[in-house]
Amino acid sequence: MKRLAARALACALALSATFATVPLSAADATDRPPERAAATHVGGGRIPGHFVGLSIEWSLVERYMNPSGRPAFVNLLRNLRTGVLRIGGSSQDQMPFDATAPNTNRVITPEDLAYIRATLDEAGDADGRGKPRWGAVLGTAMSPPGDTRPWVGPQHAKSFVTEGVEPAFRGKGAKQIVGIELGNEPDLSYGSNLDRYLGDLATYADPAVTGPFPVIAPNTSEDILPWTTLADPTAATRYFHDWPRVLNTGAPYMRPRAAEFGAYASDHFYPLARTCVNKPYRCPSTTALLSDEHLASLDYEVYTHGTEAARHGLGYRLEETSTAANRGADGVSNVAASATYALSAMFHTACPQPPDRPGANTACTTGAQGLNFHNAEVRAFFSPEEGNAYYNAVDYDPTEAMGSPTAAPLYYAMLLFARFAQDTDGLRPAHVTTDGERKPEAWQVRAKGREHRLFVINKADRPTTVTVPVQGTTATVDRMTPYDPDGNRTLDAPQVRIDGRQVAADGNWPGFRPGIVRVSGHRTTLTLAAGEAAVVTSASRP
Repeated sequence: MKRLAARALACALALSATFATVPLSAADATDRPPERAAATHVGGGRIPGHFVGLSIEWSLVERYMNPSGRPAFVNLLRNLRTGVLRIGGSSQDQMPFDATAPNTNRVITPEDLAYIRATLDEAGDADGRGKPRWGAVLGTAMSPPGDTRPWVGPQHAKSFVTEGVEPAFRGKGAKQIVGIELGNEPDLSYGSNLDRYLGDLATYADPAVTGPFPVIAPNTSEDILPWTTLADPTAATRYFHDWPRVLNTGAPYMRPRAAEFGAYASDHFYPLARTCVNKPYRCPSTTALLSDEHLASLDYEVYTHGTEAARHGLGYRLEETSTAANRGADGVSNVAASATYALSAMFHTACPQPPDRPGANTACTTGAQGLNFHNAEVRAFFSPEEGNAYYNAVDYDPTEAMGSPTAAPLYYAMLLFARFAQDTDGLRPAHVTTDGERKPEAWQVRAKGREHRLFVINKADRPTTVTVPVQGTTATVDRMTPYDPDGNRTLDAPQVRIDGRQVAADGNWPGFRPGIVRVSGHRTTLTLAAGEAAVVTSASRP
């Protein structure tokens, strides 16, 4: 094992010695202004196409995209119209790529990449110019090598690109590559050794390793903390306050290789965790999940890092998130409250409202270009037969048949957002009046064809009646509602429906069935059940 580690290190050093001069080394990564700071992030109230996304571990490619499961999975993607698949996570730092190995869920092979390419091909094109409906982020290992992972190094990353990605995505498939993601959560894998991480980032991001494809970094995570702690530069917040140095190193490599999906910096966020010993802020419950304080932490992170990315001429994407870290929490992440939270989180990611600067972003000039909800095994990698992580938006088949994936509660939030908010403009926080103790959250967007859409989200544990503005003289309403076959539960209901409908077993969505609402004086009144959300659609005023 030691000989293998030494040989891997020698290969890495030899490869590094052949590189062209690095534009900005770790030693140069200070807080000085970047070379160019033109904002390329999405702002001004625009929610782009491809906003929604799924993050899937490499160890589950076979479960979601094998020939048996793929047709239903493709249908689930097509229901969302456009988006981004992130293939990676912690598994990308634990699973080697081997071009000659038999295909198993412990190794990344050309067959895995062929499954991904086939899935994207079947999802189709979003327009007549060949732009893909779905693109893929492909993660490769970048972490300090060790006794159990002597293969980690620049040569491994280069092999992944040249022997895996390039052959699988030749031709028009190159457009489907959102980027090569370098490592996962370096704040954990590198720990306090930020300089070593920055040196590796410069090495791996060089085209001599990752070729012509866009590169995605830093893929950082943060401890689950109140925003006031995140804002404290003296607090232990991993790499949160080091983003200027990190992007000073990465941005010069990332900007010139922007492709179909642009160049962006990425981040992770979780509001809660499955475990919370001696850390009550982390403890999972439906009440905590839907609380304003946890969304304030999301707002602070997205606004801070989205602004920093724009300063470096990059977009920003929340590339891994869900309801609770450590694969979710039973009774919280797999019930209706997860859909209520996810719908709210997508709006807060598109238009964060920084808690330390009230009103600073009401015009939604700063925001992310998208987010990916994470999907994994319930306990550990390489044990898919034990079942799905509690937070999965799409559940895979854990049996040997590896059949059709199915929609979980959180998927319905993605569906409602994708079909009514994605690819719109005019995003703004909106105001409604209520008879309840807790005011529902509201957002407005403007769609093509002069449609005005108002989203109202009841995050309370009881029904509420709201009066909402309507721009036209008539309006329709689509509802995302908790569903319990026994009729006894709301926020912890095991299922979700939209307009009383559910996704079919083959992944097909039967279509929306909106109701008609009465409009008087450009207003209408709605009663929302606990955890229910509604989209009111009317014609915009001339």
